[in-house]
This record gives sequence, structure tokens and C-alpha cells, in this order.
Amino acid sequence: MPRGRTLYDRMESDILGRGGFAPLRQRLVEGALIVAMIFLLGYLLYAAQFSGTVRWFLGFAVIAAIAGYAWVAVARRTTEPAPLVKPAARPRIRTGELRAFTAVVRRANQGLMYSQVAVSTRARDAFAERTRLARGMSPEAMRRLERDPAVLRGTFHDAVLEDFLLLRSPDTDERYRWVRDARGRDGFEVALHRVLDRMEEWR
Repeated sequence: MPRGRTLYDRMESDILGRGGFAPLRQRLVEGALIVAMIFLLGYLLYAAQFSGTVRWFLGFAVIAAIAGYAWVAVARRTTEPAPLVKPAARPRIRTGELRAFTAVVRRANQGLMYSQVAVSTRARDAFAERTRLARGMSPEAMRRLERDPAVLRGTFHDAVLEDFLLLRSPDTDERYRWVRDARGRDGFEVALHRVLDRMEEWR
């Protein structure tokens, strides 16, 4: 046991000695060298005022330092070149009818009347086509149905859908009629949501 303790104590003292005093001595030596270099550089700069040889020596030392730094920088880049990486793929911008229609819906939510007419017209045409296919009607028969309030009432039995689908004439002003009425009542967005809910429920 005593030998074990002696060996352990010796190892501990060696570690503490190397980790404590050696670095301190090394720092003192480095500090002394730095101070000496500063004094030497100051003396050379002072002596350069009176000696051309010293000026030549300082110029050569500066040029050598710059050349050495440039050589190290170039050598580092050539020995460790950057890996070849493919450029990052740019995000693909999706374009098409749905994206354009989304922009129209956004403008309609902002209160622009022309966009509101475009949105309501798209919804009306889609629901009219669904009704035509469900009833097995021709396009001409569906157009006649949209012009007749009595036939609409007998087909849908829903005042909201009847008013939305009613187009007494193909005139553009008739398509504006529903939007103007909706804006004057609860607002376009509320009225359109009500119509869409009724469309989902209709069979």
C-alpha cells in the first residue's frame, strides 16, 4: 500500500507540476521574447532614420512577411480545395389556373367588386354544371332553367340557391346583380359562404 500511495503521489505531483509550473515558465519565456522583439523593432525603426542598410533590412523583412503570408494562404487553399457542390435548386414557382384564381379570391376578400363577380360566376358555373350532370340535362336546357325562377324553385326548393343561380339574361349586369345584393345585405363573403354551404348540402 505505501508503495501504491507513493507512486500515486508521484504521478499526481508530476501532473500538477507539468500542468501548473511548466505552462507558467513557458508563458514567461514567450512574454520575454515578445518584449524583446518589440524593443528590437523599435530600435530598428529608430536606427532606420540614420542608416540606409537598416531601412533596406526592414523593407526586405516586410516584403518577406507579406510573401510568406500569401504563400501560406495560397498553399492552404490548393491543398484543401473546397468540395464541389451542386448549386441549390431554386424553388419551383407553380403557375396555372388555380394560382390565378387564388389571387382573384384574395382580391375579392379585399372588397374589389370585379373580383367578387369573377368568383361568384365561377362558383355559379361549377354548380350549374354539377346540376346539369346530376339531372342529365343538356347545356341549353340548363340555361333555360337558370332563366326561369319557377323552374329553379321546383328543382332546388332552396331560396338561397335559386337566387344565386337565377340569370334572367346573359347580360353582364345580371351577374353583377347578385354581388350588389350580397354587398348590400350581410356582405359578399358571408353571402358566398352561405351559398357554398347550401351547395354542399344539395343532393
